[in-house]
Amino acid sequence: MSQPFKILLYYKYVPLANPEAIKNWQKELCQKLNLKGRLLISDEGINGTLAGLEAAVDQYMLETQKQPEFTDMEWKISWADEQVFPKLKVVVRDEIVTLGIKKTGTDVDIDNKAHYIEPAELKKLYESGEDFVIIDARNLYEAEIGKFKNAVIPPIDNFREFPEFVKTLENYKEKDVVTYCTGGVRCEKASAYLREQGFKNVRQLHGGIHEYGEQAGGKYFEGEMFVFDKRLHVPVNTENPTVISKCKYCAQPITRYVDCAVPSCPELFICCAACEQAHLGTCSEKCEKTLTSR
Repeated sequence: MSQPFKILLYYKYVPLANPEAIKNWQKELCQKLNLKGRLLISDEGINGTLAGLEAAVDQYMLETQKQPEFTDMEWKISWADEQVFPKLKVVVRDEIVTLGIKKTGTDVDIDNKAHYIEPAELKKLYESGEDFVIIDARNLYEAEIGKFKNAVIPPIDNFREFPEFVKTLENYKEKDVVTYCTGGVRCEKASAYLREQGFKNVRQLHGGIHEYGEQAGGKYFEGEMFVFDKRLHVPVNTENPTVISKCKYCAQPITRYVDCAVPSCPELFICCAACEQAHLGTCSEKCEKTLTSR
């Protein structure tokens, strides 16, 4: 019987004096332990998701926490029957998530981030009937397959478009606002940016959708959570799960993402198995013709 794979999702905003040295150390450690996934490192911190056998992942956490900057790292853990990443990628970037305003000569101050709302608190907030606004800090394609009830969804394909989206939220500046994302890393910047733009009462979901499912059972989350690995999406709501997405071709309610079969096309689309087969795994008539004309 094969061993399950342990999957880590984690981040920490912390000043790093030598990101290149951290990159080299982390890459060597991951290679030694045969871990795969993606690690982004910058002078503002670390953002990673890795997978491997349990003993190797546990060793990775122990070794990483020996670094003074990472002693209090918060790890989000899930499991899979197989390796969910094709390779290891460890890189140094300007930002561990790109908000996109550095090009204007300014940047968000992470010290302005909102206070946390814990998963159980958010669940109670829904059940209390209080008036609040919940804002998704992810991309549109992530929200299409799963989102919180009544969430405001940004029509964006990349987090760097979030500041432009915020301009449409003027009516919410005096409201109680909660932001959420997959594991929390984008909300740190999103909530800080909202506060800097004059939003008075902002909180961010601690641990993101991942921890909401783990700690609060997932009620009020509709659909499934998009993840950036081979699984593509995972269940969150164990209390009253629903399906909110529909097949692109036949509109059948389905929670199933497909990667377009044309290698040059990056499109992910929601599709049932029958329509995937009928359209040769392609996302459009154009891609289907590309495939059949070879």
